[in-house]
Amino acid sequence: MLENPYATPVSLQTSEAQPQDDGSYYRDGKFLIVKDGAVLPSSCLITNEPVLQGGRRKQVLIAWTPRWIFVIVVLGLLFALIAILAFQKKAKITYSLSEQAWNKIVKRRMIGFAVLLGGVALIVMGIKAPSNEIYTPAALFGGVLVILISFVIFVLAHPIKVVKFKNGWFRIKGCSPEFLGTLPEIGHSPFA
Repeated sequence: MLENPYATPVSLQTSEAQPQDDGSYYRDGKFLIVKDGAVLPSSCLITNEPVLQGGRRKQVLIAWTPRWIFVIVVLGLLFALIAILAFQKKAKITYSLSEQAWNKIVKRRMIGFAVLLGGVALIVMGIKAPSNEIYTPAALFGGVLVILISFVIFVLAHPIKVVKFKNGWFRIKGCSPEFLGTLPEIGHSPFA
């Protein structure tokens, strides 16, 4: 068998495709446990399909917000935003998505965008409509409600979610069992 003398050495070809396990990620049952800076294997989190170089592999920002902050929204949006900025924990991780998983995310985002446009259209109709004691407030309230629903759709568009944070570790749900099966199992969970 002839070898191409101009080919990239095998050691360099696989170094990016299969990052070394540096202890920054584990599986814990049905959860993925990661630290800031984790570089996950080049397989799709959702389908476990190998993602080749140039595929949907990117570094993303993940965040965890304590649930009690959402109660503050009742007190006021400004208070909630200040609390989120003060208490939210963030990390950057690198992972891969197959075309199938990416297309599903894009489809959900497009639905969210269409719903958002519908909410804006309702508000515009409420403002532009002739003054009506029932129609105008109903259109404005409906528009705001539809816009809030669109934000929920945007949040739910991505299948993986950070569900817990403790001592620098993030617990993520939504990865396929096949993908999780390829990761090392954590000896002692930081969430125990």
